[in-house]
Amino acid sequence: MEIVEVEESINTLEEKNPEDNIIEEPPVLTEAEIVSLVREKRNIFYDKALRAAIVFSVVSVLLMTGFKLNEDFFDANSRISLLVERLNEEQQKLLLPKLNVKANFVDEPQSRLAIQLSKPIATQNISVREEFIRNKLVITLSNASADINDGLNIVSDSTIMDAVGVYRQGADVVVEVYCNGNYGWTMDNTSNMLSFSLVDIKKMYDNIAVVYVPYEDKNRLVMSEWQQALSRFAADNNLKLFLAYNMQESYTEQDIVDFANYIDADMLLGVSVNADSVITDDSVQIVCNSEYFIPGFGSVQLAAGAAEAILEETKITVKGFRECGDDDILVKVAKIPAAVVEISQPVSDAANIEASYKLNESIIEAIKGTLTASLEQIGGLQQ
Repeated sequence: MEIVEVEESINTLEEKNPEDNIIEEPPVLTEAEIVSLVREKRNIFYDKALRAAIVFSVVSVLLMTGFKLNEDFFDANSRISLLVERLNEEQQKLLLPKLNVKANFVDEPQSRLAIQLSKPIATQNISVREEFIRNKLVITLSNASADINDGLNIVSDSTIMDAVGVYRQGADVVVEVYCNGNYGWTMDNTSNMLSFSLVDIKKMYDNIAVVYVPYEDKNRLVMSEWQQALSRFAADNNLKLFLAYNMQESYTEQDIVDFANYIDADMLLGVSVNADSVITDDSVQIVCNSEYFIPGFGSVQLAAGAAEAILEETKITVKGFRECGDDDILVKVAKIPAAVVEISQPVSDAANIEASYKLNESIIEAIKGTLTASLEQIGGLQQ
């Protein structure tokens, strides 16, 4: 009896769940369904890609707009960073020990300095710095230490050169030439000889100008492109341009005005920039000496040309002219046409990289404008 009940129970379960033990096969998609599914997924992908592209484009436009709006800042910041890096490298070089190079000197009255080379030196690796208030030329041969041995043969002229010294400083070789006066020079670089011919600057150039910037502010105008612009201007007008801020050794107003008087320069122009915590706008004042009269072209004419140029290039209000006092050494002591451009700016502008860069750039153009106006008056502007 019990057995029969179990069998009936089993039969009853089978009748209730006849498909419990059957494994279902996945549905088979038709070709049309597959194509439709692929198209749907592709459309979803394209939609996402399009949205991403639109977002990327919008972000790119915003970034480019931001860059263009602040292009001057990025450009100024980049250039100043490169300048600081270069100045730091130069300063590090100056701190390196100076190791004398033994040289054989031959004295020949030919108004030249000739350095014998065992290997040619590329002209771009030769730089000349004029420490002009000390009548000194500093010739640097970059990365030439390995190619220049002791026993170097040098020809010099003792009638115009008081002393010549040669030393290694890091990878460079430096030649210092002390003269008994101030001379212009031309360079001739061949495969086995580097020579400098020294010439009286009055015979070599039509006009001479001296530009002063305070020593503590000497790095303000030393951007390479600005230096090149002034060099081209000077070359185009056969003008000897002495830039105080190119000297590495310290100098004062007295040093510069004494030098300008000594060489009887055609003009002496000073530029100073001072941060003022009181003022809210940039301003300019020109210092001149109306009492020291020079017929034709004097301090007043130079000051007037400087005022016009600084206004045109900087758009800064020129407050007027100020007669020099005893503290204005550069103008008071000058026996040649001399003037000083005094620029005052708010502290906030002085601390602003972009504002400082633009001001410095405009100062260079103002110096060129002042020189142009001055040369026109004294008849020294080349046509």
